[in-house]
Amino acid sequence: MSIPHRPHAFACDEATNERQQEMRCGPPLRDFLVANYVRLHRRLTRHLGCADTASECLHDAWLRLGAEQTCTTVQSPEAYVYRVACNIALDRMRSDRSWRYTRDADAELQSFADHAPGPELIAEARSDLQAVEQAMKQLPVGHRTILIALRIDGMTREEVAVRSGLSLRRIDAALRRALACCAAPRFQCMSAQV
Repeated sequence: MSIPHRPHAFACDEATNERQQEMRCGPPLRDFLVANYVRLHRRLTRHLGCADTASECLHDAWLRLGAEQTCTTVQSPEAYVYRVACNIALDRMRSDRSWRYTRDADAELQSFADHAPGPELIAEARSDLQAVEQAMKQLPVGHRTILIALRIDGMTREEVAVRSGLSLRRIDAALRRALACCAAPRFQCMSAQV
């Protein structure tokens, strides 16, 4: 039995062989990536969830395919190029993971940092407190009583006026004088009594 000669079948096989020969090395795969960039980008974006990452991975795939020196037959160039881009994305995620843990550790260490004042701030606060104490000692008793009642004890002006038997106007005047005395550079306070 003889096999009939089919020229179109031989031509199909020959075309397939030529196509496979073309897809053996990096540059034809690069050309495939360029020609099918939009479809590959869309597919990779769906897979990765980020268009920018998909673009970067396809760019790196283009570079990697150009640097490839091995010539192997590729059955499906689209699948091959897509897989190269996916592997690049996976490599990127793995390399970013170590930095993520480092940043988390730094954040954790910051939360454990001692935010208490240092020796310099403690000395400055003590000095300020001594200055306020000296200023308060130089205040007349009435002014000091009104200042403490309004600013430290948190009483209202009306409560202080009732307690001391003075008018609101006199309470305001005594408070102004007491604050001015505390703010004076040498605590030059008047000796007038309220």
